[in-house]
Amino acid sequence: MSLEQRLRLLRGEPAPATPVPEAQEPPCLAERLHRLGARGRPEQTKRTDEAGLAEVLGAERIAPGVLRVEHRRALAKPHGRASLADCAAALPDLVDETVGAPERWLFLDTETSGLAGGTGTWAFLFGAAWIRGGDLVLRQYLLTRLDAEATYLEGVAWELANAELLVTYNGKGFDVPLLATRMRLAGLPAPREGRPHLDLLALVRRAFGRAWPDCRLVTAEARLLRLGRCDDLPGSEAPAAWLDWLRRGATASLAKVLDHNRQDLIALPALIPPLARAFRDPVSSGAELTAVARHHRRRGDPGIAFALLARDPARLDAAGLLDLARLHSRRGNRAAAAAIWESLADRDVPAALEALAKYHEHGAGDYTSALALARRLPAGEARDRRCRRLEQRLAREIGGIPNDFRRKSHGDPSRSGC
Repeated sequence: MSLEQRLRLLRGEPAPATPVPEAQEPPCLAERLHRLGARGRPEQTKRTDEAGLAEVLGAERIAPGVLRVEHRRALAKPHGRASLADCAAALPDLVDETVGAPERWLFLDTETSGLAGGTGTWAFLFGAAWIRGGDLVLRQYLLTRLDAEATYLEGVAWELANAELLVTYNGKGFDVPLLATRMRLAGLPAPREGRPHLDLLALVRRAFGRAWPDCRLVTAEARLLRLGRCDDLPGSEAPAAWLDWLRRGATASLAKVLDHNRQDLIALPALIPPLARAFRDPVSSGAELTAVARHHRRRGDPGIAFALLARDPARLDAAGLLDLARLHSRRGNRAAAAAIWESLADRDVPAALEALAKYHEHGAGDYTSALALARRLPAGEARDRRCRRLEQRLAREIGGIPNDFRRKSHGDPSRSGC
């Protein structure tokens, strides 16, 4: 209590009324992050350098040690030969789950201090892209000093919390697990598990893994979008650029890292329409027909798989022909399946020899043909067991004991080895 307040109390004078503060709206994300970063932490960063970096990048300083850059790109603007506006209609063709409205899809990419992962790797740049009306809104969070990581990750967590679907390129194997590790180390809840996650790298590898020299993102851009980047800083140089900033305050290379990250983010929705076309029409897209058909079969669409394989069997390799025969068999057309197995058996394809042996044994009851095919199988216990069983069946036929009578009267113990 001040001297003036004590004198007022002794005189019996009432204390002046305390003004009631006006109601305030909840703080925005930037303000919350700023408070978190400032709480109990001295302003020891180089203010001039960070302010200069923010000016170079066109960023806002939402907390000490954390910058945010926002860009907008019209969906109608082409990216190579693709239109970002087609992403919303094409994406459901590539996922199995219900993915909700496009406004809840988060396209994300990170730049890190290395590729090893684990506790020694920092995700110093987090890029998020959202579909908002007719625009793709890109937000990038940059960590500019190490002791601000918890504050920086608050911004990352805020973006992730609003997403019903994640879209990445190698995000399942790298970006998202790394972010989860950094959040746990910072004492923050890890990203929500179980939500749909479309990793485009897995689809590119499935469709083009044997057709392309590699499946890097820039290769996918060049092949599917007919797009080449100009003056792009390779992602492998991003760690050195960030370390140059931390050690010497260098900004030029760091600006190129953010530009590289933006290009990666834009590529994610741009690649979705041509990828969806590749899985609808693999031949015209140069995709591997057998792999694409298997993708549809695994998704529970055997009809699409059959239509793709049956359209032009001459294009199929042995694996594709075996898949086509299997689908013929499941559709009840055993004769068509047998014709394919016979063509492959002439080339001594083991799977075809085994399938055709089963067909003759169980379907046609031709044990002689089945045994001849079984003897051509690769040596091993499975072949020996099959041959013994067929030899026993042939011996019973020669001995004049009808197989049908034997099965009805006493069962057929030889069938247990199949």
